[in-house]
Amino acid sequence: MSNDDHPGTNTSPQAEQWVPPSGTPPIPQPASARPRARRRGRPVLLASLLCVIVVIVAVLGIRQLTQTPGGQDDQHSFTSTPTVGYSGSSSSTGAISPAWASGVETAWRISFPSTQYGPRAITTVEGTTLYALFEDPGYATHRATVAAFDISSAQPRELWRTTGSLPESFGRPNFVSFADQFIVGSIVIDKATGAQSLAPWEGSEALAAVDGVVVACDGKQACSGWVLESSSWVRRWVTTTASQRGGLSTSATLTYPNAPVIGAGEHQSVVLRVDSPTHLAQLIDPRTGQATDAASVSPFEDRTNNVVSIMLASDGLVAFNDDVFVTYDADGFITGVHPYEKSLRRPTRDGRVPSTSELTDFLVGGTPAWSNAVVTAQTGAVALTVTPSDGSPAFNLDPANNDQYHSSPFWPEEVRASADTSVVYVESVEANTTGNRFFFDTASGVGHGSAEFHDAEDLSWAFDDLAIGVTIDGVVAFTPKAT
Repeated sequence: MSNDDHPGTNTSPQAEQWVPPSGTPPIPQPASARPRARRRGRPVLLASLLCVIVVIVAVLGIRQLTQTPGGQDDQHSFTSTPTVGYSGSSSSTGAISPAWASGVETAWRISFPSTQYGPRAITTVEGTTLYALFEDPGYATHRATVAAFDISSAQPRELWRTTGSLPESFGRPNFVSFADQFIVGSIVIDKATGAQSLAPWEGSEALAAVDGVVVACDGKQACSGWVLESSSWVRRWVTTTASQRGGLSTSATLTYPNAPVIGAGEHQSVVLRVDSPTHLAQLIDPRTGQATDAASVSPFEDRTNNVVSIMLASDGLVAFNDDVFVTYDADGFITGVHPYEKSLRRPTRDGRVPSTSELTDFLVGGTPAWSNAVVTAQTGAVALTVTPSDGSPAFNLDPANNDQYHSSPFWPEEVRASADTSVVYVESVEANTTGNRFFFDTASGVGHGSAEFHDAEDLSWAFDDLAIGVTIDGVVAFTPKAT
């Protein structure tokens, strides 16, 4: 238990339902004479037009609700566009390749059945193998297809493909690696053969695997720990938590954690974001299931802005608002309180998660020791300043100087850089626009992208010179343009 933490009060989650607008045309009254029927024609016509308008509003409302997070609503199929194959080295250092300075091309596509607003493939890469899970677009079938591909050559080579049952409750979970298996929600997949089975924690989602224990939570107020013994799942513990809030906020992208796990050895914890009046998170001990309150809101209660966010470090976490941040170790104890001035600086994502000490140095204005550069949006997002971490002079990029004719304000959401900062990748997602993503050649200042690259969702980086996303066409890979 931390020196500023105590059990929070559980609050019952409330489900919100959206009811589409509807209209029922007025019921005509019996006509007493023909002339009166003529005079009622206009009101009936107006009522009919009103019904049509209501239906149109309903459809637009549904479309608005089903837009992707980046606002990428009107996506297009690119299956008729040629691909160039992959000819890179399959290396993965964590930093992007300088070869992206030449532009972006589509390397290959793997088709999966899809619809405009239906489920998209969930992917992960381990070594040179791509794994993809796709729900059958026919919801009534309740089936899931999983496939593995060797992606080290020019074109992906399918290794296996299997189909199995989809759990009744299945959102959009991540792949969790567990020895020679993957776990996606409650689907267990053998990495070598693709054999599928359903885990006994259906209704919960596997968040992480630590020291042979799979931690699964139900999104409500319960988590459980499971171990595999003689090919059978055995529940080691179950614990009650505060009301769970799901994933971390976008502020977590300052550190880009791949899993909600902090600490090492006996001090490893799974971070669970909670809806509590006293704390922002709970730390779950994967060995015992003990839940420890962390990230107390008390240091922020007397502040002008008491809206608090958290982000993960390798050895702890940080809670912050616009004028103060508090660091915690992996056991939930406070290790520091520091003044903070809200900043638009973003460290590049180059392979590892920083420690709380490194993150502290950055938040008070220092250089990020764990990344290649810092990208800062200037006033109005009309310019981006790149500050290399190796001490080289800072330089500016003009987001409007790109080959996709994108000129909207450009607020960085994710940034990457090559080791020599000859290429800077900036992804922008704004609430009121579709956003975009470009590789900026820092020598010429030109940003390179493509329409298909723009439409890709859930982008991941298999190699330094191969990015993989999902579109309505299936799984799509992108590679630097040949020079």
